[in-house]
Amino acid sequence: MPNINEKKILGLPKGIWILGLVGLLINLATIMVFSVMPLFMETELGASRTEVGRIDGFVEFVAYLIRIFSGAVGDIFQNRKAVLGVGYTLSMLVKPMFAMAGSVVWIFWIRSLDRISNGIQASPRDALIGDLAPKGVRGASYGLTKSLKTAGSFIGSALVVVILTYSDISLRTLFLYATIPAGFALILFVFCVKEPNHKNKFTVSDEEKHEKKFRWSAFKELNRSYWKIIILTAIFQLAHFGESYLVFRVRDAGLLNENISLVMLVFNVGQFLVAYPLGRLSDTMERRKVLLGGFLLMIFAGVTMAITHSIFLVMCGVFLWGAQFGITQSIFVSLISDVTPQYIRGTAFGIFYITMGIAIFISSWFAGTIWDMYGHSTLFLTSAAISLFSCFALFLLIPSHVKKQS
Repeated sequence: MPNINEKKILGLPKGIWILGLVGLLINLATIMVFSVMPLFMETELGASRTEVGRIDGFVEFVAYLIRIFSGAVGDIFQNRKAVLGVGYTLSMLVKPMFAMAGSVVWIFWIRSLDRISNGIQASPRDALIGDLAPKGVRGASYGLTKSLKTAGSFIGSALVVVILTYSDISLRTLFLYATIPAGFALILFVFCVKEPNHKNKFTVSDEEKHEKKFRWSAFKELNRSYWKIIILTAIFQLAHFGESYLVFRVRDAGLLNENISLVMLVFNVGQFLVAYPLGRLSDTMERRKVLLGGFLLMIFAGVTMAITHSIFLVMCGVFLWGAQFGITQSIFVSLISDVTPQYIRGTAFGIFYITMGIAIFISSWFAGTIWDMYGHSTLFLTSAAISLFSCFALFLLIPSHVKKQS
């Protein structure tokens, strides 16, 4: 029986495309909930913007914290698919719980569960992509899966706009509908994704030479190049905070509540348009240069959101924010995959994501306070300043070429 991972579509393994489609459906379901969550919390549950921002920051931190454990578990048992299956199942089960929320505290716990499901998925998924993708197309593979996931977010945002504009269903009913695509994603994943077999380099005897065993000494394989990427990640992610503040910024510029999902739609269009082509470009030129482009877009996004009062220009800032996210996330994970060997890759991604989580938690925690005390302009200009500093750190920390691991 032919191996699905050996089949290729447009030069990429079929397994990469299937993982991308699973991500599309999961993101479609997630965005149907989270594109209106700030509005739901503020108008129906009475949450303040500072509360929304701090909940965003905390639950994202929880998601990133889980990623280090899920990545390590996938490495230890050499079964990334089983860990991913748990994450996708939890993602499906938690969606209808939002429809029953009666308080901010309830939302906090449900969102934590949802972010735990996201955290379970991230590290083993990115490690599995690295396992499936040959060296020469890793950037394209990560870019494609990012673009397909973003397409799911775009479709989800568009659906929400259409549903809220042309029907009178409640937000709670909308949350119930989000369970459907999440269920299809789980079915597609279980029956169509095949995990490749790898011989582990850590063997202790001839009798064990075919066993796949994780050894903690593998951490020694995380070299200086890897830790420099981690440092750069920590610096740049301080420029980010929860997307709820993008929603608040556009609302303050005059966007009507029924059109609020347009914010995430525009954000995801920005991601979708750049993730795959720029990921593929990074396979043929220095990833460092492509990453610099993402940092520059973040500067432009922050400045635009800070100084303009036009809804159109604020939306342009949202688009740029999404575009930089599509570039930087694809290139960061490509760099991590480049410098880490297969048998420790899940753990390496886990460390990467917990670093992101700590930085985003810090930035989101203080974002609401900065906005309340000094206004949105100071908040977004601070983001632009950190991004500018990241440009200098990029050339200090990341060499022009990195040695790619198998």
